[in-house]
Amino acid sequence: MAPSGFNSKINITDIGTATAMLEIDGINFLTDPYFSPPETEWDVGIVVLKQCETSDGPALRLQDLPPIDTVLLSHENHPENLDTLGRHLLDARKVLTTMDGANNLAPRPGVRGLQP
Repeated sequence: MAPSGFNSKINITDIGTATAMLEIDGINFLTDPYFSPPETEWDVGIVVLKQCETSDGPALRLQDLPPIDTVLLSHENHPENLDTLGRHLLDARKVLTTMDGANNLAPRPGVRGLQP
């Protein structure tokens, strides 16, 4: 096998649930921003969701993050992938998500829906 020509510097920080920070050559990406404290509850209409009581919460707090260049959002309709605190990160940032997610998060100008 030929050696790879890939020379980028990559750091990955697991923050919790589906949230991770990817730093690639100094550009910071954040996946599925979730920063709620332990035992947070969400009323989603038919059921109340509650974060696991044994959770320590996110490894980094929202205010401890470095500047985030782009948010990579798998979907916006589950609070464990995008909570109220995480929604604050979407404003004034690039967000890459699904087509439905982009429609649901409108009118944020930085949100782009991607086709599979």
